[in-house]
Amino acid sequence: MDAQGIPNGLFFDNAMDMVYDVIPVPDKAQLKELIRSACQALNAQGITSVQTDDYCLFRQIPWHVVNEAYQELETSGKLTVRVYEQCNFTTVPELQAFVEQGNHTGVGSSLFKIGPLKLLGDGALGARTAYLSRPYADDPSTQGLAVFTQEELDALVDYAHTHGMQVAVHAIGDACLDMVLHAYRRALSQHPRADHRHGVVHCQISRKDQLEAMAKMGLHIYAQSIFLDYDNHIVTQRVGQELAETSYSWKTLMDKGLCVSNGSDCPVELPRVMAGIQCAVTRTTLDGSAGPYLPEQAFTVQEALDSYTKWGAQASFEERLKGELKPGMLADFVVLEANPFQTPVHQLSSIGVAATYLGGTPVFQK
Repeated sequence: MDAQGIPNGLFFDNAMDMVYDVIPVPDKAQLKELIRSACQALNAQGITSVQTDDYCLFRQIPWHVVNEAYQELETSGKLTVRVYEQCNFTTVPELQAFVEQGNHTGVGSSLFKIGPLKLLGDGALGARTAYLSRPYADDPSTQGLAVFTQEELDALVDYAHTHGMQVAVHAIGDACLDMVLHAYRRALSQHPRADHRHGVVHCQISRKDQLEAMAKMGLHIYAQSIFLDYDNHIVTQRVGQELAETSYSWKTLMDKGLCVSNGSDCPVELPRVMAGIQCAVTRTTLDGSAGPYLPEQAFTVQEALDSYTKWGAQASFEERLKGELKPGMLADFVVLEANPFQTPVHQLSSIGVAATYLGGTPVFQK
């Protein structure tokens, strides 16, 4: 609604379900073709592994049909990206039914396996639906929104934590991050568990006390450096100077010993890995017109590459299987058209992909 209460055609968060519910639902054959073509597009970007939350794309399709589609593509040799399925369930009974059918983190093959419980804790910064601890600096009428109550979030995290599931929660606003940290702290104190690798997805707006808390709990950070291309224009005006000075602090978290992996947040952003690497290193927009935002948080080129490779493997408990080129590892690799260590940092996004290999087999050649 606009200021006069007239519908303006914009749908936010749960309201989008009204749109999603009338999108034509593909059958399994069509779903397999969607996956296959997506794999081809990803291979062309040099991508061999993804984490994806497919269960919530077409909610009318049962999760087991999604799994069957992946498994049939794998059997036929047409699955050319390794998939770690982030399992999006919003109630404990749904999650319980999934787990009781033998599903938990790590079940599957090297090409398709069950990953973490994926929860969406709040909205987005651009739409002012990320849940902040204070009113938005450029719109004091709102603090954003939380998708779950604290009790609902605690219950979901607790069930997953005690039933062999890793957890990954989308948290962009610092108030949402407070809720996530409360749920993790509660679960870990009541049921201590080593090497849980629970994580925070995005981890954008944060305070110093939260950075310390994440380090203390040993959480995994799922960053998206490509967001800096757009958010350089809005972050300070949205959240104010004080919060902006401690946000997108992925280098600080890395220096505190946390594993920070990088992704694209596709389809919100295009899966352009070299563009994300450029933003991680420069902390500016891709065209260099804005930023650098908190330049002390910049990654080195090596750290940026690691965040997309070895630390991504660590996110899925696969660091002994992939993420590096050395004996005993899967031969998943990309051949770039230029050396990123010899390319000016503001030109890293221009480096093209010459070829992509999965398990030593070419899956893309330019």
